[in-house]
Amino acid sequence: NQSMDTAVSEYDDESMVANPVTNNDDADVHLYPNALRHVAEYLSADDVKSLRLTGSKNMHLADPSLTSHLLLRMDRASFFSSSVAAATTAGEELFSKERIKSWLDDRRRLVINDVDASKICPLRVRYLVDHGYLDSVTELIVFDCHAHRETIAELSRLPNLQGLILTNQESGDDDLGVLDELEAIVTCVGTNMRSLMYLDIEFDAIVHGGRLSSLGNLRGLKHLRLRGFDLSHGLGFMRGCMASLKSLHLCHGNFFSSPTNDVNERDLLQLVGLANHLEHVHLEGFDCLSNVGLRPFCTPASSSVNSLVLKHCQDLNEECLASMGRMARLNCLHIINSSCDDTPIFDAKDLQQLNVLSKLRSLSLFYVLDDPSDLSALYRLTMLETLNIALEDDEDIDLEDEEVLDSICRSFPSLRKVRIFSEGGMARTCYCGDVEVEYDTFNFG
Repeated sequence: NQSMDTAVSEYDDESMVANPVTNNDDADVHLYPNALRHVAEYLSADDVKSLRLTGSKNMHLADPSLTSHLLLRMDRASFFSSSVAAATTAGEELFSKERIKSWLDDRRRLVINDVDASKICPLRVRYLVDHGYLDSVTELIVFDCHAHRETIAELSRLPNLQGLILTNQESGDDDLGVLDELEAIVTCVGTNMRSLMYLDIEFDAIVHGGRLSSLGNLRGLKHLRLRGFDLSHGLGFMRGCMASLKSLHLCHGNFFSSPTNDVNERDLLQLVGLANHLEHVHLEGFDCLSNVGLRPFCTPASSSVNSLVLKHCQDLNEECLASMGRMARLNCLHIINSSCDDTPIFDAKDLQQLNVLSKLRSLSLFYVLDDPSDLSALYRLTMLETLNIALEDDEDIDLEDEEVLDSICRSFPSLRKVRIFSEGGMARTCYCGDVEVEYDTFNFG
């Protein structure tokens, strides 16, 4: 991921290019934006900054087109600000249309990373959207999005927007004003941004799940991640956006707060027969799951699922292991809990239901094992390469004992790495034969 503090956050001109490289006298090299553009698109923001500090003026490194592939911070770009709008009204042209166009031509990615909404003028944004200056934008990222509802509403009319990331780390559930803003933003997204293929929303506050109903309009979605919603109000909104979905990440509540009511796993049955293209499923905070809740992901219609993550899904029913066993293409299975969660204990007989997952390459079992020797029941997982485990502290079980490690490693002929997590202890790495064994700290969350 490229840094959000991109080179385009300040409007460098050629006077800012310091310490130019001295060319060989015999080689008068002149590089222009057209020649550099093919190289620049592979450079990160830091690379571009370094290039501007060391390059020659003849390289025209201040040309905005060289950074069109990088994120442009709207809160730092002066032509989005109210001051420019005011100056333009007064007859002062701080940025010519040609200059603005040079910064926005082929600009694909925008970000807002400042809670101060006054730095961006929604009317200015409306003008730029209406006149096609932002038609090339395909990705938008907004931090502290509750403060930017009006700007988001204007940007929701972008004709080619495909990816949207919204995060909010401000006030919690007690601030009704913030909740109102977040709910309005979600409704706007589902109503106006019909071209979205990638949607990622993460709120620290808990928003009523009923506000998600408009997302059913996003029929072209391929990736959906929702965190910070009370999903106990139903999942009916999912029916409209499942047709092309490849990756689904649903979190009931968030890291800071869990809604009063649990998700009704029968609500997941509304997805039966709709997960035709789904490859990655991540469910978080879905308590008391059984084979019923997992049924949509293990039918012949959903045979493309190859990755399943169940995180902090308390009181998981052992029946769900049979459903997992029917996901024939699974190559990643991760059951992630902490010692604070109410978790079942799977014995060797339970684990045998996973033996049919012959393509499994990565497996995580956190706080669902009493005895690591039960892992020998998974002897048919011959392609397993990575095993992650975490157990309750037990004086009778020493996961640093060579015999215990050897027993685990011998159970899986293709094993390359074992990670053993605990909520205390020192991080270190050792080897058991050819298998790398990594001890590390497990952080709740």
